[in-house]
Amino acid sequence: MELKLLCTDEEPPSKKCPNCGLLKSLDEFPNNRATKDGKANYCKPCHNRRMTEIKKRLYGGGANFLRIRRYGIDTAAFKQMVDEQGGLCAICLKAPAVHLDHDHVSGKIRGVLCFSCNRGLGKFGDNPVVIRRAAAYVTRVQ
Repeated sequence: MELKLLCTDEEPPSKKCPNCGLLKSLDEFPNNRATKDGKANYCKPCHNRRMTEIKKRLYGGGANFLRIRRYGIDTAAFKQMVDEQGGLCAICLKAPAVHLDHDHVSGKIRGVLCFSCNRGLGKFGDNPVVIRRAAAYVTRVQ
């Protein structure tokens, strides 16, 4: 039995970005299930620029956009929480409060922490039993 190899000069599927006007491979477009071809209208660089501009125009920036999307609070509410804590971490009361802390089960916001305390809670898996055990460990007399 003889094996035949087919040689085609077909180009890979492509589309034109309406923003930059360039014809690009479909791999250069983000995925979008809502379109027929499964790809966004704009190429990745144009898409990213447009999304950054929209987040800045509508939400005041990417951080505020994510805070609203994830936790339902905007920059003003976040700043108010920090001010209510005197600008300091709710746990150590020393470092600046910069990270919004939330319960990973309920999603409810607990307060604003410094990087180290927020990281520490994460390392302990937000488990109160483990945190109490750690507290007992560091307070025991040697």
